[in-house]
Amino acid sequence: MSSPVSFEIIVGTYEEYILGYIFTSNKQTIQQSFASHDHNASIRCLATNGNYLASGASDDRIIIYDLKARKEHCMLTQHESTITAVQFTNKHSHVMSASQDGALAIVRVGNWQLEKLWDKAHKEGMVLDIALHPSGKLALTLGSDGCIQTWDLVKGRKAYIINLKTKCEDPKSLEKISFSPDGTKFVLFGGNYIGIWSLEVGGAVQVITRENKVTCCIWQGNCHVLVGHEDGSMASISILTKEAEKEIKRAHNGRIKAADCSEGYIVTASSTGELKVWDSEFTELCKINSGCRVTCMKITKWLGFTIKEEPQNDAETKVFHAAKPVESKVIVEYEQSSEDEHAEPKKKARDQLKNPAISGKAIKKSKKNHVKRLKDKKVGERDAVTEKKSKRKGSSGVSSTASKMSKKMKKKKKKDVAD
Repeated sequence: MSSPVSFEIIVGTYEEYILGYIFTSNKQTIQQSFASHDHNASIRCLATNGNYLASGASDDRIIIYDLKARKEHCMLTQHESTITAVQFTNKHSHVMSASQDGALAIVRVGNWQLEKLWDKAHKEGMVLDIALHPSGKLALTLGSDGCIQTWDLVKGRKAYIINLKTKCEDPKSLEKISFSPDGTKFVLFGGNYIGIWSLEVGGAVQVITRENKVTCCIWQGNCHVLVGHEDGSMASISILTKEAEKEIKRAHNGRIKAADCSEGYIVTASSTGELKVWDSEFTELCKINSGCRVTCMKITKWLGFTIKEEPQNDAETKVFHAAKPVESKVIVEYEQSSEDEHAEPKKKARDQLKNPAISGKAIKKSKKNHVKRLKDKKVGERDAVTEKKSKRKGSSGVSSTASKMSKKMKKKKKKDVAD
C-alpha cells in the first residue's frame, strides 16, 4: 500500500548538510527522504525549479541537484565568495545568483552556461537578496549599501536604483526582498520593519512595525504575509489593515528561521532544528527535529519514489530520522543450481551443521588431516634443505681437489724446466 506524498521539504543547515523530508497528507506524517553532504561549509540559500534544486553555501559553490533522478546534476563555480542568494526564473529558463563580494551572475538552465556576470552589482557592499518578477523580465537586488537595484533581464542591464536611505528609518537592517504572486507588489523586511512596496506607485504603500524582530516573511496569496519572529511567535498579517488576523504566541521554542507554504499547508523551521507542518488555521499537524541548525528552507513538489507503509523497528527509525544517516550496504547472495558440481558438497556441509555429532566428527577429522599435512610439508622442506647442503658441499670438495692437483702440476713443470 502506498501513501500520497503532498510535497517535499528541503532544508539547509549550518552543519553543511542538505536534508529532505516528505510530508504525507493522509497520515499527516513527516519522513526523511535524503541527506546530502556535498558542500564544505554552511548552506546559505536554496531555490527550486521543477526537477532542479540549487543550493548556495559559504564554500563559494552552487550545486544543482536533479530531484527526479535523486542525484547531483552539476556544479556552478562562477563566484569567488560566499553565496548569499540564488533564484530561478518563473519560466525555469535561467538561474540568478549573488555573492558576498557584490557579484551577480545569470546562468542558462539546461546547458548551465554563464551568460552574464557583474563583478559589482552594487557600488558598495554585498548583494543580500534577489527578487525575480513572475514575468521573468525584471529582477530586484537588495544590497548592503542601502539601495535596491532594478535589472532589465530582457536587455541584460541595470534599469534604475532606489535609494532606501530616504525612504526607510534603518535601511542597513533590511535583509530580504520578494515579489507577490501577482507581481504588482514586493515585500521588504528587516529588524522590526516590514514594508509593502508597489511597482505602480514606486514606493511603500504600507509599513508594518512589529514588537519583536522579524526573522522571516513570506507571501500568503496577494493580500497577506506570514511573519515569523525571533521569540518563536508567528502571525498572518493583512497588508490592507496591517492587523494580525491569525497569531500563535509559541509556534517554536527558538526563533523561526524559515517558512514556506504549499497546497494550503504551512511549514516552519526553527533555529533549534525543529520542523512543523500547520494547516491554514494554524493548527499543528506534525513535527520532526532534524538535529541540525536550520539556515534556510524550501518546499517543492515530490518527484521521487512511492513511499510504502511498512512497520519499522526502533533501530530503523533512528537511522531514518538521523541528520547524518549511516551509509547502508546491500549484500546480494546467489545460490548455485542442483546441476552444479559444488551443490552436493554444500548440501552435505549444511547437513553436518544441523547435526552436532556429525559436525564434531568432521571437525576432528579435518584437524587431524591438517596436522598431518603440516608435518609432511615440514619433512619435505627439511629433506630439500639437506639435499641442497649436500650438493653444495660436494661441489666445493671437487673444486678444492682440482685446484690442489693443478698446483702440483705447475710445481712439477717448473722443476723440470729448471733441470
